[in-house]
Formats: sequence, structure tokens, C-alpha cells
Amino acid sequence: MNLGQLIKLERQRQNIKQEALATGICVPSYLSRIENGLVIPSEDIKHHILMRLNISLDSLNSSQNDKKMVHFKIQFKQVLNSRDKGLAKKLLSEIHVYIEKYPLDRERLTLLLLEARLLLMLPEELDVTSNIHILEEFKKEMTIEQLFYLYTIQGITAYQDNQFILASQIFKEVFQLIKGYRMEDWEMAELNYISSLSLLSESRYILSIDYAKEAISYFNQEILIERSIECLIILGIAQKHIGLLNEALATFERARDINAKIHSSEFNGMIEHNLGSCYSMKRDSLQALQHFFYSLETKHNPDDKIVTILAILKEYHKNGDMQNALIWLQKGVETTEHLSNTKKDHYSNHFSIYKAILLEEKQELISIFKKALDYFGGKQDYKNCMIYCHVLAKRLAGTKQYKQASIYYELGFQYHLKHSNVFSWEELS
Repeated sequence: MNLGQLIKLERQRQNIKQEALATGICVPSYLSRIENGLVIPSEDIKHHILMRLNISLDSLNSSQNDKKMVHFKIQFKQVLNSRDKGLAKKLLSEIHVYIEKYPLDRERLTLLLLEARLLLMLPEELDVTSNIHILEEFKKEMTIEQLFYLYTIQGITAYQDNQFILASQIFKEVFQLIKGYRMEDWEMAELNYISSLSLLSESRYILSIDYAKEAISYFNQEILIERSIECLIILGIAQKHIGLLNEALATFERARDINAKIHSSEFNGMIEHNLGSCYSMKRDSLQALQHFFYSLETKHNPDDKIVTILAILKEYHKNGDMQNALIWLQKGVETTEHLSNTKKDHYSNHFSIYKAILLEEKQELISIFKKALDYFGGKQDYKNCMIYCHVLAKRLAGTKQYKQASIYYELGFQYHLKHSNVFSWEELS
């Protein structure tokens, strides 16, 4: 990046308007020309601009720090491969200190991209949204490697916000971007892994399996056992959803055995939950509930617990055990109060549906379902929209509200088309 671009980047990072930075130094249009690389400022103007940005002239002399960038990238690889939050915090702090010391380093854009990616691992540290908006302004100046980082960050952000279709679209763009460009093996493994997660959430199971297998090949080769377990869990979930229940059970049991051999408890909750889900689909409710309860015992974070609480509620409701369903509905409602912001709305809408059904809130039934449909539709979660349209239509038909029922049967079919990523019923065949 040239000096003008670095000045623009730092000005935006400090949330300073062009007019405010230019006042008393030069006219805003001249500052704009500097930032766009159309003119080189005089030493006097450069000095005053940097002073106003609280940047020392000494910070311009950072060419001796090339080795530092190599160090950061090596550490960054280690953090992403290990998923170690302690290492992530340490590296984030190192990068922040370096940026403060050398705000106009020519690799500043790459450093900010690394910083934003680390913040996605550490959401409790800082909201990354504003950083992403600033980085997006510099897309034209980015190299392919930098765009790779930016799009990956955008895709992960969409995924974390439950916008799975958008996330998959972004990751597809990443693969197109790097076509013919040699990325490092560990970067491709990470891209394959997050793509498989996104596709799994979008119910594109065959593709998810393909990407997960690509990722696991690298993780096995590098003996990154925890990452291999993560990929096995993705494989098992995808196998489960395409009806390969015995294969899925074998995959989850393999993940459980590997996890036990390394004396880890990190994945116990997730593995037991998915074993329960498989047995539920095999209509072995006793085994399903047993694994769900095992899962819940190992979980401590409300964000993790809520997934299994909802699964237990569904299992009891499916079996017609309304007494236990009500007990777990109450547990779910109580737990939603302690969820992170990204999870709270999602699960509140699920539990509001079950509350309306179990407590037979007939007067508010349609409004409760509509609110949930608006939420899930806004997140492009068409699978849940499709399911809940069917549930509402069936209940309306059961009370002879046939006109309203037909509306939601039709709406459910439209969501089915969206979920299948087609535009007409002919494309379904």
C-alpha cells in the first residue's frame, strides 16, 4: 500500500471524516487526492496529517520489520490449525502492539485481515463488524491472498449469523478467486473445513462430505487429531441426513474412540448428541434419550446445552410424552435467557413454537408462527421455515381452518423450492 492509502486506512480506523482531518492543513479535495494516490503531499502537509492521526514520523521506517510479518504468519497458521484460543489471544495482542507502533507499515492491510480473522475466534474480545466494513473499502487494492482472507472472514461471519446460503455462496467465490493460484495446504484445508460446515448447515450433504474428506486428509497427514475429529463429526452428520444411519453411527463411534485415546473431553457432548440423533432417526427412543442425557452432562456452556435441550424436547414430543415435553420446554425457555446474542433469537423462536403447541395458545398461534417464519426466512433458514409451515398448516386444517391451512401449505412448498435452490417444481424431479 502507498502512503495515501495507509493514511485513508488509518483515518477510517479512527473514524475521522476527511473534512475533520483536512481542517487547517489542506482542503478536503486535496486530502482525497492524496488518499487516492493522485498526488504526493509535501513534507509539511504529510507531517501535519500524521500528527493529527497521532502517528510518529519514526513509524514510517519499518522496513526492518519484514521478519516480523513472517513470524506473524507462522503463528497465524499454528493458531488456525490448533484452534488454541490462548495462542489466538497472544497473537492478537502482538499484532495490535505492532500496529500501534507501526500504523503505516506497508503490510498494514494484511495485518488487519489477520487481526479480523483472529477476532472471529475470540468474539468476546471485540466486535469484528466495523473492521470488516473498513477492509471492504480496500478490495481494489488487495492481492489475491488478501482477498482470500477477506472473503473467508465474510463467509465465516455469514455462517455465524446463521446465513448459511450466503456463507456457501461466499466460499464458492473464494474457490473461484484462487483458481490457478497456489494457496498453502493448510489454508486450503481450513477453507475446505469451513465450506463443509456451511454446506452441512445448508443441507447440501454430498458436497459437505466431499469437502470434509479433503480437509481430513490434510489434518490426518499433519497429525492434527482434534481437527480430524471435527471433520469426522461433519461426515457423520452428513451421512445421518442422507439416511446412511449405520455408517453415521460407525463414524461417530470412531470419533468417540479417537477422542478417548487422546484423553480429551472437548468433543464428548457433540459426539453423544449426534449418536442420540442417529438413534432417534432409527426410532430407538430409549437409546436416543440416553445419549442426549450423556451429552448434556458433559456440556457447561448454555450455547452448547441448548442444542441438546431442544433435541430432548423434540424426542418427548415426538413420542407423545407431553408431561416430559413440558418439563424440557421450561428448561429450554430458562436456558435461552443465558444464551449469547447470536443464539438467543434463534432458539427463542424454536421454543416459542413448541410453547404455542404444547400450551395450545390458539389465539396467538398464527402470529407466533409468523414471527418465527419471518426470523428463519430472514436468516435464509428455509428448512425450518418449510417444517414450521407444514406444522401450522396441519394444525389449522385440524381445526377446520382450511383456507388458512392452504395458505401455509403453499408457503411451505415455496420454502421447499428455496431450500432446494430451484425456482419451479419441475426442477425438483
